[in-house]
Amino acid sequence: RVRSGHISEYDNMVTMHDVLDAQYLLDSTRDESYIRRVISPLERLLTDQKRIVVKDSCVNAICYGAKLMIPGVLRFENGIELHEQIVLITTKGEAIAIGIAQMPTAVIASVDHGVVAVIKRVIMDRDTYSLRWGFGPRATEKKRLQSAGMLDEHGKPNDKTPLTWIKSEGYIPPMIGDDAKKRIQEEDDSAQAAKKAKS
Repeated sequence: RVRSGHISEYDNMVTMHDVLDAQYLLDSTRDESYIRRVISPLERLLTDQKRIVVKDSCVNAICYGAKLMIPGVLRFENGIELHEQIVLITTKGEAIAIGIAQMPTAVIASVDHGVVAVIKRVIMDRDTYSLRWGFGPRATEKKRLQSAGMLDEHGKPNDKTPLTWIKSEGYIPPMIGDDAKKRIQEEDDSAQAAKKAKS
């Protein structure tokens, strides 16, 4: 094998004696300069890939295998094509994962929701960054409703669930009970009657 990615056998060649000397220098004098020249970081292999900078709040979710969505994108490179291999990086430049782009650059710039990339290979260890999911407005409201008994232990609606919560889900969940369905239907009917009365 004469090449790994864009790095050939002629780039940054060192002997094992160089590695030993660099390790000795690091251990005895705490001088990192030599070992940094001998051992390259993993990110050097990925410098030929197009990059997307990801928010710190969604790094750990990606490490657990979540797809990268639009709200998690901080910056992105020009020229990303559909189904192209890209690298997801943190704001510090650390590689998080290699992904497959699900949107070209023009679409990423113009939409406000959707999947940007699916994960092909996760590079970063889990829990390097703190867990940040479950802190959004919807999740916080869900926890509040669960503690008040307005949602069941699995977060599903029950008879005490407010209509605003049920309607914001985009569909009527199948397990909300007949009373809640009747209340929703009555509210919708009264809203339509009010619209007709105005016109």
